[in-house]
Amino acid sequence: MKVLFVGAGASGIVGAISYKRNHQKDDVLIIEHLDAPLKKLLATGNGKCNLANTKLDLNKYSHPEFVKDILVEYDYVSFFDSVSVKTKAMGELVYPVSETAVSVRNALIGEAERLGIKINCSEKLLDYKRVNNCIEVITDKDKYVVEKLYLAGSLCSTKNLGSDGSVLSILRNHGYKIKEPLPGLCPIVTKENTKLLDGTRIKSEVSLYQNSNLIHKEKGEVLFKKNGLSGIVIFNVSALIARSQNKANKFVLDLLPEYSETELEKYWQIHSFDGFLQAFLHPTIIKYLKERFSTNEEIFRAVKHLEFTFKEAYGFEFAQVSVGGVDLSMVDARLESVKERNIYLLGELLDIDGPCGGYNLTWAFGSAIRATN
Repeated sequence: MKVLFVGAGASGIVGAISYKRNHQKDDVLIIEHLDAPLKKLLATGNGKCNLANTKLDLNKYSHPEFVKDILVEYDYVSFFDSVSVKTKAMGELVYPVSETAVSVRNALIGEAERLGIKINCSEKLLDYKRVNNCIEVITDKDKYVVEKLYLAGSLCSTKNLGSDGSVLSILRNHGYKIKEPLPGLCPIVTKENTKLLDGTRIKSEVSLYQNSNLIHKEKGEVLFKKNGLSGIVIFNVSALIARSQNKANKFVLDLLPEYSETELEKYWQIHSFDGFLQAFLHPTIIKYLKERFSTNEEIFRAVKHLEFTFKEAYGFEFAQVSVGGVDLSMVDARLESVKERNIYLLGELLDIDGPCGGYNLTWAFGSAIRATN
C-alpha cells in the first residue's frame, strides 16, 4: 500500500511513524511545503518543547467529549521513550530532559528515517481527487496515486513558521463544513488605553466575563503592552473569546489576589492612601490608576477589579493556535473523513484547541496515533 501524509509538523511526522510501525511493508511519503520538517515544534515551550501535561484536564479542550475518546489511547511517556526522548515534569508541564525542542525534532526525524519514511520538503499540496479506488494527490512538483491520504497541514497561526491555511482551503473546495479559524493563545487589544503600562508585568487573577456571565478565572502573570495585554493567562482568555464568537467580552484583573479587600482597607486606614498604594503596587501601575480614575475610592476598587474591554485579538502571526477548523461532524471516531473514504484529518486541521501547557501538542500527537492505529 502507498500512503501519503501532507504536512511534516507534529501530527504528520508522528502519524507517519505510527503508521509505518503498524504497516512495515507499506510505502509512506510525507510532503512538506516548508524547506525543513518540524519548524513549528522548535518554537514550542520557548524552545524547550512542552510536550504534555501531567494534569491534563480534558474539559479545557474546545470539544471535551470528542477529545476524551481520541486521547484515551495516547501514552506520551511510552511513545517518546520509543523514539529515544526521555521526558521530565517541571511542575505539571512535561519537557524533554534535554530541555530543547531540537532534540525532539532530531529524534522524530531520525525515527522516520530509520523506518524508511521519505520526507519531501519544499513541495506543496495543490489538490487531490478520486481515481477509481485510489486517490490522486497533486502537488506543485508531482502527482502521486495512493491508497490512503492523511491531511496534517497547519491552519493559520504563526504564519512565519509556514501556517498558511492552504489545506483548509482545499478541504473547503471539497465541500467540508468548516468553522472559520480565529487567532487563539495570543495577546489582546483592549478598548482602554494601556500605553503608559507598556512593558509592565504583574501577577494577577484574571476573570473573563461574556455578556456579564463569569466563564473563566485564572491566576498568572500579565504583561501590559502599548495597546493591550499579553501573558499566558491572557493567551488562554483569548482562545476562550475566539471560541465564543460575537459575545461581549470583558475581563477583570485582581492586581493583589493574595490580599482581601478587608486587609487592604485596614492598611489604608492605618497609613495614608498613597502609603497604601506605595506598599503594594508598582509605581507605573500607581501612575496609571491615578490617571484613569478620579477618586481614591475608584482607585481602591480598581486594585481588585480593574476592568478591560476586549477590542480584538492580535493577528495570526502572534497566535500559537487557530481556534476553528474542520467541523468534527466531518470525521468518524478514527478521524477518517465521512465524505471521502481513506482520507484522514489530523491535529490542527480539526476544530480542536486547548490552553497553554502542552495541550495542543498532546492533541497533535494523540490524534495522529489514533488515526494510524
